[in-house]
Parts: sequence; C-alpha cells; structure tokens
Amino acid sequence: MSKDVSSFLSKLDDLNKEVIKVYLPSRKKTIEVKPLTLKQQKDLISSVLDGLKGSLDFSKTVNKVIVDNTGISDLKIYDKIPILVGLRKSSLGDEVKVDDETVSLARVVDNVKNTQFKLEEDGIVKFKNLTVSLKIPTLKDESVLITKCDQDINNKNDVLKEEIGLLYIFEILKYIDRLTIGEQEVVLSEIRINERIRLVEKLPLTLYKGISKYIEKVNDYANKLLTVDSSELVIDSTFFDTPGD
Repeated sequence: MSKDVSSFLSKLDDLNKEVIKVYLPSRKKTIEVKPLTLKQQKDLISSVLDGLKGSLDFSKTVNKVIVDNTGISDLKIYDKIPILVGLRKSSLGDEVKVDDETVSLARVVDNVKNTQFKLEEDGIVKFKNLTVSLKIPTLKDESVLITKCDQDINNKNDVLKEEIGLLYIFEILKYIDRLTIGEQEVVLSEIRINERIRLVEKLPLTLYKGISKYIEKVNDYANKLLTVDSSELVIDSTFFDTPGD
C-alpha cells in the first residue's frame, strides 16, 4: 500500500471517530454511536437478494453493526430501534418513504423519548410442575441463534415449509432462559443449541399462549416506536438503501 493511500485511510478513520448521540429508554441515558460506513451500508442492503436467508443475514448484520458502532456488548433487542433510526437519520437524512407517504424519522425519535419503557426483563410461564423462565435476549444471544438457524436452513435444501418451522422455533427459543421440573433445572445458555431445540420442541403446547404474550409485549413496544400517524416503518434492508430528500 502506498504512503498516500495509507495516510488517506488514516484520515478516513479519524472522520469515522465522530459520533452521533442516541437516547436509549432502556438505560435512561444517551449513548454515543459511530456513524455508518459505506461498507456497513453495503452489507445491510445486500441481504435483500437472498429471500428468507437474507432476512437472517440482515438481522445478524444489524446486530454486528450496532455492537461495533456502540462498543456495548450487552444491548437488548429492544435497543435496536433507537440506534438504527439514529444511524439512518444521521447518514441518509430524515425522510423515509412508507408506501405513498413520507415519514420523518424525527417523529420516531420523539416516539422513543415519549413512549414509556415498561418492559419486564424476566417472565415465568408454568404448567403443572414445569416452569419456563423467560428473558429478553441480547443482540449476542440472537446472533448465536441466527447463525445456527442459517446453517440449518442451508442443510434443509431451501424447503420453505421447514425453513418457516425453524424460524418459529428459534423465535421462541431466544426468549427462553431456563426450564425447571421439580428440583431439576436446565439453563439453556449452558447447553448446545441442538439440545435447546429438542427441549423446546417437547414443551407442552399449552405453554405457548404465555410465551407468546411475553414476546408480543416486546413487539408491541417496537411497533409503537415505529408508528407515525397511520404509517408504520419497517426496518429492513431497504431502510438503508434510499437516501431521504
């Protein structure tokens, strides 16, 4: 590498050290986030080409970008929206097209500040002598499961029915912390993912309602943040593709 290029790269690194400030309701404080680079944008929008697998790749890329740009390793999945909206607004402008409407990301930022954060970190669902302890996953937890799900989908030769079944199980799995029957307890993070899947697939279906309600609370919070008037933003690969006016 020439000295000129090396020197220029160093100057670009200095530019990328500038930060934007994002308020995280979960922590009741403002954090500093490094802005998106062109490479990160490329990685985010390239997943649009791969269908269901692309959706997994996008989620994993999002998690990596957030951890890399914040330097915080224990962020939860509900922290994504404030950070991603802040990054998109800072890098590509305030306006985003939703169908035929133009939505201001400043309105979403207002939602983040004004929507009461009251999610419970832990939950419990019981059936007879079985207790399922629930938790809201970190980005790291989610990425580990996404990687495994991606591998399994590749091994299934892209059979759509089986892909959807895997996504269904993994979505539930990432919210389960531990299982307890009587005196015996299994902490899912301490066992292999294949073993976690076997345990979760054996759970009585009657538990699903309670687990689903817990998950819905997280999703409902996200939907409130992303809803502006009659429009609801979707954060996918296209969210980072088209600059605002």
